[in-house]
Amino acid sequence: MTNIVIGAASGMGTSVARRLAPRGRLLIADRDLAGVQALAAEIGGDVEAFAGDVTDQGQIDALFDAVDDIDAVVNTAGLSAAQAPGRQIFEVNLVGMARVLRAAEPKLHPGSVGVGVASQSGYMVPRNAELFAVLEDPLSPTFYDDLAAFFDIDDNSRSYQLSKCGVHRLVRASAQAWGARGARIVSVSPGINDTPMNQQLEQDRPIMQDIIRNSPLGRRGTPEEIADVVEFVTSPAASLLTGSDVLADGGMNSVLPDSWAGVLRSPAGG
Repeated sequence: MTNIVIGAASGMGTSVARRLAPRGRLLIADRDLAGVQALAAEIGGDVEAFAGDVTDQGQIDALFDAVDDIDAVVNTAGLSAAQAPGRQIFEVNLVGMARVLRAAEPKLHPGSVGVGVASQSGYMVPRNAELFAVLEDPLSPTFYDDLAAFFDIDDNSRSYQLSKCGVHRLVRASAQAWGARGARIVSVSPGINDTPMNQQLEQDRPIMQDIIRNSPLGRRGTPEEIADVVEFVTSPAASLLTGSDVLADGGMNSVLPDSWAGVLRSPAGG
C-alpha cells in the first residue's frame, strides 16, 4: 500500500502522516523539505520525504512519478488569510489542490481515496452557481479574470473563504471521474485548530477567541482530531462517502458572524 501526505512538515499534515504510517509505504511532501526529512527519520520504517510545493507542477509530478498506484492521497497544504496576498492564497489552497488531483488521477485504482483539507470558512460564501462553476475549474487559463467578476482578489479574507469553498466544489466536481476508476474523493473542513497557522491568525483577529468560546464545544480542535477524521474517511468503513465534505469544527460554523459571508458582485455588474 502507498499513501501520500502533502503539507506534512507541520500541523495537521504531521498528525495525518503519523496516523497513516502504519498502513505501509508512506510518501510525505512539503515545501519545507528539511521538515519532512526530519519527520521521516522520526517515524522510521517505509517513509520517504519529497519536496512538495503545490505551486510547482514539477515537484508535484516528481512526487507522483515515485508511485505506481495510490491507496490514499491527503493534501493538507494551505495558507491562511494572514499569511499571504489573495492570489497566493488561491494558488496554494485551490489551484495547488487541483494540481495534486490532476497528478493523482492516473495512479488511481479501485479503493483509492483522495482527501483535500478545506475549512469551515468555505461555508461562509453565498450560493452562486456562476461563481461555483469558476471555482470548479481552477486550472483554467482565465481563472483569475473570471474570479474578478465576483470580488476583489486583494481581499485576503474573502480569498481564503472562496479558496476553501473551491476545495468543496472541486471535490464535488471530481467525484464522477474518480468514481469511474473505483476511487473516492472527499474534503475535510476543520474549524479553528491548535496549529501554528491558526495561532498566528488568532493574534490578528481577536474575534476568533469569541467564536471558540461561544462554540458548542467551547474549545479549539487539535491536529490529532483531524487526523482521526482523515483516518476514517480513508478507511473501508467510509466506503460510501465521496464527493462531499466532512465538517469537523466542533460546531463553530453555527456561531460564525453573518458579516463574514460578505457580499459578492454580480458578474454582469463587473
